[in-house]
Amino acid sequence: MPKASASGLSETDLYPPVHDFLTRQGYRVQGEVKQCDVAAVKGSELVVVELKLRLNWEAIAQAAERQQIADAVYLAVHKPAGVQTWRRRSARLLYLVRRLELGLLLVAPHARAGPQVTVEQSPQLFDRVKDGRLRAIVMREATRRAGDLNPGGSVRTKILDTHRLTALHIACCLERFGPLSVRELQRLGTGLHTRGVLVKSEEIEGWFARADEGVYALTAAGERGLVEHTDAAEHFRGLLKGRRRP
Repeated sequence: MPKASASGLSETDLYPPVHDFLTRQGYRVQGEVKQCDVAAVKGSELVVVELKLRLNWEAIAQAAERQQIADAVYLAVHKPAGVQTWRRRSARLLYLVRRLELGLLLVAPHARAGPQVTVEQSPQLFDRVKDGRLRAIVMREATRRAGDLNPGGSVRTKILDTHRLTALHIACCLERFGPLSVRELQRLGTGLHTRGVLVKSEEIEGWFARADEGVYALTAAGERGLVEHTDAAEHFRGLLKGRRRP
């Protein structure tokens, strides 16, 4: 039985405009062919259209399944009243439609000037060129981090990025051995970016203070940071077990 909206519109109301739209382009059109809402044939080309009252994840998944049999697959949805607002609110869905190389038709079956079908998105090969800058940032962050201390899927937990992880490593070294120079910290494994993290953290978080020229000590704020990030602190304390002052 066709699905109906609160306004009484059903998916079958979308069929006549879509049928006529495809017929005008030279397709032979049939409805309900082997679970396909619309099957349109021109020569050896098969186009399948799925009729939906609204665009959602389920509709997109169903259309993607039809790509196993069709040369092109479209979703045909009822045209919303405010298209611009709808585009903003549906940005992620529209991206997915484009990413899956699906087409999208907006259907206004009861428009004043008569039924209308507009092509919102045509099926086209998705541009798979990588975002080189973002890729480099992710690669750098993933390779520089010490330990795997951010459980995947975390949403209400502060993410420990490379800076914070290095700062915690430094803090644990200073907690154990007292004030240390940059070179001494690096010998303990804090990495090539130790100096930059010390300077940045000193200015922003206040975890470190200069005890002498090129020598840093842990502050009260740094001690609180170790308490706040207990799991990470324990990880780095474990790495320092058995180590001597460099």
